[in-house]
Amino acid sequence: MKRLSIRKQLLTLLIPFLFGLWIASAVVSFWFISIISGETFDKDLINSADSVVGRLRVKGDKVVVDLPPAALAILKHDESDKFYYCVIGSNGQRISGDTGLPPPSDDLKVGVPKFASERIAEKTVRVAEIKVSVDEADQTVIVQVAETTNGRSRFQQKMLLSIAAPQLLVILVGLFAVWYGITKILTPLRSLQQQIADRSQLDLRALSDGDAPQEVYPLVKTLNHLLSRLREEIKAHQRFIANAAHQLRTPLAGLKTYSSIGSEMTEVKDLQMIVHELDQGIDRASRMVAQLLALARTDSGEAAVIRTTSHVDLNFLVSDLVAELIEQAILKDLELTYVASTVSATIDCETDGLRHLIVNLVENALHYTPRGGRIVVEVRNEGTNIVLSVTDSGPGIPAEEREKVFERFYRVVGTGGNGSGLGLSIVREVANAHNARVSIETAAGGTGTVVIVEFPIASRSQESGFASLVQG
Repeated sequence: MKRLSIRKQLLTLLIPFLFGLWIASAVVSFWFISIISGETFDKDLINSADSVVGRLRVKGDKVVVDLPPAALAILKHDESDKFYYCVIGSNGQRISGDTGLPPPSDDLKVGVPKFASERIAEKTVRVAEIKVSVDEADQTVIVQVAETTNGRSRFQQKMLLSIAAPQLLVILVGLFAVWYGITKILTPLRSLQQQIADRSQLDLRALSDGDAPQEVYPLVKTLNHLLSRLREEIKAHQRFIANAAHQLRTPLAGLKTYSSIGSEMTEVKDLQMIVHELDQGIDRASRMVAQLLALARTDSGEAAVIRTTSHVDLNFLVSDLVAELIEQAILKDLELTYVASTVSATIDCETDGLRHLIVNLVENALHYTPRGGRIVVEVRNEGTNIVLSVTDSGPGIPAEEREKVFERFYRVVGTGGNGSGLGLSIVREVANAHNARVSIETAAGGTGTVVIVEFPIASRSQESGFASLVQG
């Protein structure tokens, strides 16, 4: 996948904008220059017309132009442009000057000059004409002067160049400044990249944030927070692996011992006892492996981020799972009772994780409740929460130990049983993934234990069919 470059994106946005701005500025500048220079050149042109007017003379009853060669040379001083003039009498006849000039305008007023752009001999010229009154001859004449526009064009081009060139230089310097600025700004990111690239996969030390600018500091802080969590997670996994290896070593060693003894026995009774012990040992090992896999599943994030959320009525799910565990209760001479909610107990959950929670709660009670005891599994709808409680008549858990029993492989001293210390850890992990709260209380009467899990009620709770059956 092609990666986007911040530098290229900024330059791609800025270059067209700046050059477009430069072109627009040049166009506007040229327009202003054309107006201002046109007014200046037109003023010079009308001054030339006034010079011709100043050379008008009256001889007899005729108007003549006394324009000696020296005076005409002054009017035609600009070698880059060609100068034309013409004096036209009141009868429309040319008195003096060049031929080929366009006929004068019909709406001229005395003393009011008029300007126009025309073509003479395939050349563009600027024409100025003015009507003047010759009092001595009691008549009016029209003076026309014209010149080509080469000087105007060159002046406008020079003025435009004097404005546009510095602007272009400023734009280029600005683009260089942007390029340099981006490079300077990205230096902390390259430094951060180098810090990470130079590390091994086991080096999870915090990144240096001493030279990180204000905008980059939150990123460095977030990365350091992530590295801190990873360090803790790796330490937790290392402890878990070490504890798991230790916990599995004991039942496996026991199985190996019994199998070695059994291979040397010949008596049927002794062999039956060894097979019985092997069977119990395999059950314990199987349960521990199942719990380890369930705990590894929650650690991998599959339970923390619930993949497939569905509406589940705890009445149905708990009923099915309690039915599956009835046989274990009978074998241990325990009374296992289930009390369903009389109304809907629907929650949003991931079903596999919820099954692990329920099974571990009930099995934990089965393991630590002495023979002849009683276990009650109850589901209640308390309006804002759905409550699952498991009450047993076992020895109970002291108040100072109740938070510790949720730690992995932790077992209360003197409780007996053959548990692995993982059941309640799995319960806590799954409950956290479902935004549920787990607590332990003393059962009514002062003996036994009640484990309570409070789930938030489903967003679209529907009346359970099971609840209808209970009510019926």
